[in-house]
Amino acid sequence: MRRRILNNWWLKLLSVLGAIVAWIAIVNYDNPNTTRVITGIPIDVVGAETLTENNQIYQVVGTQTASVRVRCPRRLAQSLKVADFRATADFSRLYTPTSRIPVVVTSVNSRVLDSYLTQITQSLEVTIESIGSRKMDVNVVTTGEPTEGYQVGIVRPSPSVVTVQAPESILDQIGSVGVAVSVDTLSQDATQHAKLIYYNAGGNIMDTTGMDNLKASSTDIIVAVQILNVKNVGISASVTGVEDTAKGYRYTGMEITPETVKISGRKNVLDEITSLALSVGELDVTGASESLVKTYQLSDLQLPENVKLVDSQEQEISVQLKVEKLETKTFELDLSRVTLENLDEELVILNEDAKLSVTVEGLSSDLNALEASEITAKADLSGLTAGTHNITAEAEVPEEFSVVGTAALRLQLVDKTTAAEEGIAPAEQGGAATEPLENLRAHALQPEEEKEGEVDLEGETESEAKAEPDGEVHAVESGEASRADDETEQPSAKSADSGENPH
Repeated sequence: MRRRILNNWWLKLLSVLGAIVAWIAIVNYDNPNTTRVITGIPIDVVGAETLTENNQIYQVVGTQTASVRVRCPRRLAQSLKVADFRATADFSRLYTPTSRIPVVVTSVNSRVLDSYLTQITQSLEVTIESIGSRKMDVNVVTTGEPTEGYQVGIVRPSPSVVTVQAPESILDQIGSVGVAVSVDTLSQDATQHAKLIYYNAGGNIMDTTGMDNLKASSTDIIVAVQILNVKNVGISASVTGVEDTAKGYRYTGMEITPETVKISGRKNVLDEITSLALSVGELDVTGASESLVKTYQLSDLQLPENVKLVDSQEQEISVQLKVEKLETKTFELDLSRVTLENLDEELVILNEDAKLSVTVEGLSSDLNALEASEITAKADLSGLTAGTHNITAEAEVPEEFSVVGTAALRLQLVDKTTAAEEGIAPAEQGGAATEPLENLRAHALQPEEEKEGEVDLEGETESEAKAEPDGEVHAVESGEASRADDETEQPSAKSADSGENPH
């Protein structure tokens, strides 16, 4: 047996080696070695606790993943996945001059030997900076519009202040924080939840993707939205010097543009408001001879408590104080428009067609509309005797006008006895003027010298006239004519005593 085994041993050994080689060749042909690169292996950073203790934080420059090259049998290589490997960066091995941490990639798959691996990612670059914090007000941005006739009032976020914590480089980018809520079609108060939004210094929303170290004390904000009623009200202002414009001019009113402004508030408050006053003191038109225009801002209006102006409206207020020139016009009043007071019962008026001239001052448009029938006058005839008199009358006009002149009223008075003897039927008694009335009126207005001439031609003296049986009438007539002449030559006692200028 031994001889058989040892006989041609070298041939037998050669056969075994040949079988091994053949096996290896067959295996390599069916499952040959291949190379595969595995990427995206997450790098676990360990040992960073010391940074937190020092209120510091690290930021990875680039991506926090590693890559490794694996050379192994094809079947194994095809089955490999990222989860078969682990990459670790230990902060304790940080190389400060370059801020790089060595990365170690190992296999967690027992079938993958360390000898199969060739590490591509050798280190992880990081930056280290201090962590800062800042308290910031929560601003609220509303979108949409409430129902017509309503406006957004006070908007209260809760909490109204949050503490933002982040690396200094990120914190410096944050300009403000806030939330956005919709008020579209709202007509009553509402409460909404909203997520905190970060804005940069330019007011644009920041993309915080990947900013894992950015934190806030609260990110869920509750917002209470107040909805107010809107009302249109007028604008008012106080004017002084209305009676002291330049002579011949009159303040006629104020015109404000716009006529109304929009205000908002609770309905019960707005119901009590009809207009808003300008808080600029009294507007003065003293000495004005033309219209004045003044410009103010909505901010000059006095707003009651809990009331505010609606933003979307014209901000400028124009106030025109209108001052117009006065004109004059003369009216002729019939005697029937004049109240004659205290006329002696023994006297009657001969010239019932007398006219009273009244000059009225007012605005041109008002004067054109004024009728003589709207003007009245009165005259005091106390103490007057028969004769012709220039009477001062007092005229009355509607309140928007003023009397600037009244001509003397010329009246012819005669006693009733003379009128009766002449056969005069006084107009006030309902009779028409007869021929003797016309003769008496003409005689009353006759110059004195003509009357004296008439006496001489008759060849009668006053005493002779009285002696004649029918001379009584002539004597009275002569006496009345004399009184008429006297009155023509000088103003009546009433006119002289009054001292009034008829103009």
